[in-house]
Amino acid sequence: MTVAAAPGLARRHADLLLGGPGRVTGVDVARGLAVLGMFAAHVGYTSADAGGLAAALDVANGRSSILFALVAGVSLALVSGGRTPVVGLALVQTRTRVLVRAVMLLALVGVLDLLGTRVLLILGFYAAYFVLALPFLRWSPGRLAVLAGTVALVGPVLAYYVPELLARAGLHLPDDGSGAFTDFLVSGHYPAVVWMAYVLAGLAIGRLDLGATRVRLALVAGGALAAVIGYGVSAAVVGPLGGSQAVEDAAAVWSSAYRPEPLAWSDPWPTSAYLWLAGPHTDTLPEVVGSGGFAVAVLGLCLFAGRVGRWVLAPVAAVGALALTVYSAQIVVLWLWGDAAYDQTTNGPLLVLVLVTLAVATAWRWAFGQGPLERLVATVARRTADPSATVREG
Repeated sequence: MTVAAAPGLARRHADLLLGGPGRVTGVDVARGLAVLGMFAAHVGYTSADAGGLAAALDVANGRSSILFALVAGVSLALVSGGRTPVVGLALVQTRTRVLVRAVMLLALVGVLDLLGTRVLLILGFYAAYFVLALPFLRWSPGRLAVLAGTVALVGPVLAYYVPELLARAGLHLPDDGSGAFTDFLVSGHYPAVVWMAYVLAGLAIGRLDLGATRVRLALVAGGALAAVIGYGVSAAVVGPLGGSQAVEDAAAVWSSAYRPEPLAWSDPWPTSAYLWLAGPHTDTLPEVVGSGGFAVAVLGLCLFAGRVGRWVLAPVAAVGALALTVYSAQIVVLWLWGDAAYDQTTNGPLLVLVLVTLAVATAWRWAFGQGPLERLVATVARRTADPSATVREG
């Protein structure tokens, strides 16, 4: 190798590590934090009552997957034109690519599910969100924000009561792939009637000028305010009722989900007090506002990563850029670890998993750019949408 060639080679790998021109580092960082947060939720020792690191890591429960969904919406906006949505043939090709990605995600999560880990896999729901978002790719940020707010208001009520209504009507709730639509929509662990609020909010954010300081400040301040309101209102309502556990217990008393046979129409219905909870995966309006606001604030902070930040945070951004590969690899690792991966009383395994992931993701992105699964999905999606297209690396 000549001396003159060395700087060019170094520059090329630096571009691969940083994602090249047009890549929004802050979005990759936010996605990386979401993935690492899910690591903490899956294998970390987390407890709000334990104090110290365990209490700090407890923040990841529920919120990391919400941040993941929010960033999914931002990514959809970026791949469909950013501030200026694509139209005509470009819009058709974008929608085709998104559909192909969704199908491939479903295939991948089907394989990961065979491993039988305790992780409640989000990728299948993630695929459904992509498909459900397709009609809104041309919408303005204002219309998307209104729709997200409407979903946040109505969705929790539907997710809470519709499965109970179906059970009392003598209808069969999903227990296999034949009921995937109902599961994705209302009865699953990440019901779209609620979680689309995060995706649509992310889509609206992605249509803004993410490089503008005022936009970033608005995201941080607005997200923080929403978090205070969501959690504050929940605490004010639930506290006098005996706390969240008391409300959850009361809701379970008249829920068919906890009985071998569905309840009758004349029986009392689960208490509406549940809808004021704001805990992880409660899928209530206070959680959507509180945890959704938290995710928006985190995204806003990540977008402040500048010239120095993109280098300092390059390992986290690498995890975000390789999120599909990293998430899938995590499931394989947990499968190999077996039961030892769960119910931890120490964060040693989490630390090892995080450090190895940061190192491997950084090295891979520096050497090759896209992750292996990301490259595979991008290649198939682009060639399906446009057989003559070439796949850009990075």
